[in-house]
Amino acid sequence: MGWFDRLLWKRRSPPVSVLRTVELPGLGAVAVARSIDCLGEMCPRPQLLTVKVVDEMGVGEVIEVLTDNAAAAEGFPALAMKLDCEHLATVRETGHWRIYLRRGA
Repeated sequence: MGWFDRLLWKRRSPPVSVLRTVELPGLGAVAVARSIDCLGEMCPRPQLLTVKVVDEMGVGEVIEVLTDNAAAAEGFPALAMKLDCEHLATVRETGHWRIYLRRGA
């Protein structure tokens, strides 16, 4: 599969995985219901995919967003407020961020 085919595939179906547990600083073990891989995606794609997936989640479920875009990572706390979510943590790793949001009522 070439780069163009991968790009089209990513746009058709967001890469989403389900349920695992992660250790978050200051919070301990947190069950992640959904994980979105937005590595290599430019703004506003990470935010748009997050809005779509949050709409499908239940109250109290946690979503993990992986991004290597600094502007996207900075905007997630504000996006969480608009989506009625709690921003749990933004964890910086080598070359990318992991952002955790919990869906509110």
